[in-house]
Amino acid sequence: MTKKLFRYSVLLTIGLLCSVNLIAQDTTDKESKNTSSSSQTSSSKSSGANYSSGHAWYLNAGFGFSNHGIPFYLGAEYNGLHPDISVGGVFSFHNKWDDKNHNAWTLSALGNYHFNRLLNLTSEWDVYAGANVGFYGYSNQSTGFGGGIQIGGRWFINDLIGLNLQFGGGTVSGGQFGVTFRL
Repeated sequence: MTKKLFRYSVLLTIGLLCSVNLIAQDTTDKESKNTSSSSQTSSSKSSGANYSSGHAWYLNAGFGFSNHGIPFYLGAEYNGLHPDISVGGVFSFHNKWDDKNHNAWTLSALGNYHFNRLLNLTSEWDVYAGANVGFYGYSNQSTGFGGGIQIGGRWFINDLIGLNLQFGGGTVSGGQFGVTFRL
């Protein structure tokens, strides 16, 4: 059952990547045809810009790395409360976390402070740090509650798609690498 869940998770991630890539290409083509839109896009890359570039939601997906196997994660963040703060949640699934082939999952709430305005970065970059708190469970039926901290960054290839890298601990895995979609 867990192998099927992991395979479905990978297929879902690939499907999301392909769909968003097609949407991003269509948006880029429309912006290149409209000169006023292209001047707006170039102005959003000015120094000290808001990391969100006018988008309120982020969807994050990818794989993690830890000493407990390779987790798959899927999360969302909302930044409509304050220009430098985002809140959200993340779910991760570890297909094997020890020699006994146990599976593990985590469900966490998180909050991040984004340093773009302080560091005078363009909107194609996003540097953040924050905290997380949530639940975790193992296939041997043990569960728990914990918290931790994270630090990370994103590089946006275009206005909608970026790559993310994050390090941390607690209920979020030791590290994560994946994609971010601005919605």
